[in-house]
Amino acid sequence: MALALELMITIFIMNLCATNATQSTAHNNTSWQNNQGSAQGSYNFVDGSHVRTLLVRKGTSKSYPKFGFGFLRNGTTDEIFYLVTVRFMGEITSSSNHQNHPPVILWFANGQSPVKENATLEFTADGDLILKDADGTRVWSTETSGSNVTRITLDGNGNLRLYDAENRPHWISFLHPTNTWLPGQRLHVHKMMASTNSTTSLSQGKFILSLSPKGIEVFLHMSTVKRFQTIPYRNYFLNMSSAVLNKSAILVFNKSGSHITYEVAPRSKFHYMRLEPNGHLNIYQLDNGYSDNADLSRDEHYGDCIYPTKCGNYGVCSNGECTCPGSSSYFKQSNDSENGFSCAEVTHLSCQFKHLQRFLKLENVTYFDFVPHLINIDAEGCQRACLGNCSCKAALFRYQGSLSTGNCSLPTEIYTLRNSTKVISGYNDITFIKVQLPSDQNKLSLLFMLLLSVSAFLLLVIGASIYLYKRWREGKRRDKSTDESSVHVANHLVKFSSKAMKSATRDFQIRLGRGGSGSVFEGLLNDGTKVAVKRLHPGENRGKKEFLSEVETIGNIHHFNLVRLVGYCAERSNRFLVYEYMCNGSLDKWIYHKDRIQTLSWDIRKKIIFQISRGLEYLHDYCNPKIIHFDIKPQNILLDRDLNVKIADFGLARLIAQDQSHVSTMPKGTPGYMAPELTRGNSITAKIDIYSFGVVILEIICGRRSSNPNGGDYLVDTLKVKAEADRLCDLVDKKSEDMQSHRDDAVKMIQIAISCLQKNLHRRPSTSMLVTVLQGLTKLEPVTDYGFLSFAVEEETPQEVVPIRSSPITAATLSGPR
Repeated sequence: MALALELMITIFIMNLCATNATQSTAHNNTSWQNNQGSAQGSYNFVDGSHVRTLLVRKGTSKSYPKFGFGFLRNGTTDEIFYLVTVRFMGEITSSSNHQNHPPVILWFANGQSPVKENATLEFTADGDLILKDADGTRVWSTETSGSNVTRITLDGNGNLRLYDAENRPHWISFLHPTNTWLPGQRLHVHKMMASTNSTTSLSQGKFILSLSPKGIEVFLHMSTVKRFQTIPYRNYFLNMSSAVLNKSAILVFNKSGSHITYEVAPRSKFHYMRLEPNGHLNIYQLDNGYSDNADLSRDEHYGDCIYPTKCGNYGVCSNGECTCPGSSSYFKQSNDSENGFSCAEVTHLSCQFKHLQRFLKLENVTYFDFVPHLINIDAEGCQRACLGNCSCKAALFRYQGSLSTGNCSLPTEIYTLRNSTKVISGYNDITFIKVQLPSDQNKLSLLFMLLLSVSAFLLLVIGASIYLYKRWREGKRRDKSTDESSVHVANHLVKFSSKAMKSATRDFQIRLGRGGSGSVFEGLLNDGTKVAVKRLHPGENRGKKEFLSEVETIGNIHHFNLVRLVGYCAERSNRFLVYEYMCNGSLDKWIYHKDRIQTLSWDIRKKIIFQISRGLEYLHDYCNPKIIHFDIKPQNILLDRDLNVKIADFGLARLIAQDQSHVSTMPKGTPGYMAPELTRGNSITAKIDIYSFGVVILEIICGRRSSNPNGGDYLVDTLKVKAEADRLCDLVDKKSEDMQSHRDDAVKMIQIAISCLQKNLHRRPSTSMLVTVLQGLTKLEPVTDYGFLSFAVEEETPQEVVPIRSSPITAATLSGPR
């Protein structure tokens, strides 16, 4: 029977004359149109949903269900829109309403962009699977054009695969997770999956699941003032290797290398894990229908109150029950959240009437996102700081001994608050919610405002003289272009004073490195944390722009392979960036070696190359707007204690919207790493980082610089000569015996670098393709013509421009598989 399930079935083409038989495989040069006339295997459901099935596959065992791939219309909405999905099929009968349960969607391609009737799914002759709407608009693609893909198969695990003629997979739906994790599906470390907006809308929701080397983390994708943040609210360590679902099923996690899978044992039924729109991480059991077996994210102490949106905005959760804070004068209940409960302000906060703002004091109430912005402060000082910040919506105060000393958090957005006790948290918590006095109290305040205005006028005469005197003393020394008010950063960043920076670096004693815009010094914070402090040269125009770009870019995103920005200082012309400390410095110190002691092994070099590709994939594919780094080079690749990669220096980074393919401006890079289209002034794409990455791969494998400061050929020129002579092995680092023993593997890595250096942007691979290639899941089309391998210095040098922000950064935004 297992052998029979592995047999590939012949070509399946749906047209007006097609039979009602459905198959598990289709070949390229096939097109399906989404309409009733061309649909064979079309079924209705009791909830009004409608599916048009293209491929069907039975499961790999009796406990696995039957899977279907095709168009699906959700019956819970009045709009006629379709998604391309993989779903659980159940038993099909001849009845028009053949199932008592709605279809169970396990994967979807176009959750952000549903299509209409007469949309087309085309499996092109050159191997690309493309979804186009009825008007011809391209909605989604596997981006496998030119990879010799010949067939598409739905396997017995519900995994959609695209194979070439040699039976090698080039695209796998399991590597592009949506909101569902299936048994045996590999989720790679730092790969993310997102919840949907609701049970009816499959556009991206508020919650994100990510895998770290330690376990599973769940984040709230939170909208704050002028930006987005991903805030963790739940994590599970993998040393909790199993979780009991019911009496007959146990969830077992397995970590292998860079990925994690899970299985259910003993497996009497088919189970799957789903990140829900309300933040729950649930396990379901599939039979003819499905039932909820376990909620993995529920907390034993807080219960359902652990979820950030349980009680919507401003709601207070206690023992799973929701209430609005204070009296009805300040908050009223609404039903705007997914859970049907939320609290709305009776009078909205107004910066224009700050004098009418007060605080509601809530004892033993805390927030899931407590990030201390001020430390060693008293409760009154915490409240004053919030009143002085127009964006602040609450002052969260946490202390142990007395109200005179504690930590203060100033959130700019309030979701669900929850009751806390010292027994659980080890701290005392007080939440001061900022409220606006009701409008009927405005009249009572009119006299107060009048008296205040008269007093202010009397003080103005004295104050004006003092102010004008100070302005005369400061003169042109005041730097208005870069201060704290001009920097829009994430709440978790700490603002330091220049005095604190001088103390942390012991008056800038230990210099770690020097660059064009400033120097980096070793520092030690008051809590004992070792940091790297980048001091930008005061008064330099480029330094100001790099500071703004770096704080607003790296300050709002998070990834294991990106350096973490701890905080910053912006006091007039004094500008500092405070990063996590990387004890092994930058990559250039390891690959431009002069002795054999510091040479890197083949395994370490391979890991470094893969982790750089992971970091770039996050910037290019999972940030919205996506980020182009523009300066990928060994000097900007930092290494931690375990030689893990941290991409750094985002001073030249540019943000472009996900639907924007080109950028017309030309930020400056580093000669030797700049893609040809940069120096020619062409419209540029994220693939300029791919070119730089290709040069970095060469340097890592060859153990030498891309250019010789003492003269001589560029590495790319030498590469061309060796490639045309079929002598790429001559380039492998000769100072490393381990590299020489892995010459064949190293040559394959050089060939990947060559693909990255192609001048034709369409032939240059994307970061997501490179990640799968470096994982050994697919291969690149071999390069046979090396004519493009030459380095020529252009007469025109690109001009530096100020990076233009088209829209705020949305970290880890997923729009379905890419």
